[in-house]
Amino acid sequence: MKGLERIRIVVVLIVGMMALGLLTWGLGKAYLELVGQSGRVKVDSAQNHSKETNSANNIRLVLPDVKFWVCQVGVFQSESNAQLSSEQLTVLGHNAKVIGSNPWMVAIGLGHSAEELKGLRQSLAEKGISTIPKQIVLPERTFRVAGNGSQLTMDLLTNVNVILQEGVTEESLAKEKQVWDALAGDHPPKQLAGLHQFYSQIREKTSLEEQNALKLSLYFESQRVINQLSGQ
Repeated sequence: MKGLERIRIVVVLIVGMMALGLLTWGLGKAYLELVGQSGRVKVDSAQNHSKETNSANNIRLVLPDVKFWVCQVGVFQSESNAQLSSEQLTVLGHNAKVIGSNPWMVAIGLGHSAEELKGLRQSLAEKGISTIPKQIVLPERTFRVAGNGSQLTMDLLTNVNVILQEGVTEESLAKEKQVWDALAGDHPPKQLAGLHQFYSQIREKTSLEEQNALKLSLYFESQRVINQLSGQ
């Protein structure tokens, strides 16, 4: 009897140890699965966040084609001669810019029809500066805008394009100020400071002639920003 009792005790102990082992193994497996799922969730979350961040910091900007008019002062085969002519006109108090290349054109003012520039051309003629109306056609352009200030860059360039298409309006000027105040912050991107400055100057002008003169500067400055985006 004592022998059977001992055997029974040994069997019970063995079965108990096996049950404990199976329970421990099951809990460990469940824990590892939970840890694995948590790790996958974290990895997936990080990957999604990275995609969202890349998407937010890499914006595709499309600027529709536009047409506008300028007062053409001269056309030059040499860029240096065009720059010299522009500087001479600037010294005389005229907002002249070199636009285009090969050949290089020196122009004053920007309007949306030859008729709109008639008053400016007459004013220049009275000062001995002969001009002809010249239409400028810009095709649709696409750029990638990335990094800090990308949304502000996109909004400002889009607004310039609207002005080149439709002219200066209270809405377009107010939109620029609203966007700048909301997105520029205490340290706005340096490459956009010139654009904002010309917008502010246009807001201060009351005559169409003065606004047309500054619109050319706005266009010129926007091209400088676009050239930076294009790596030129």
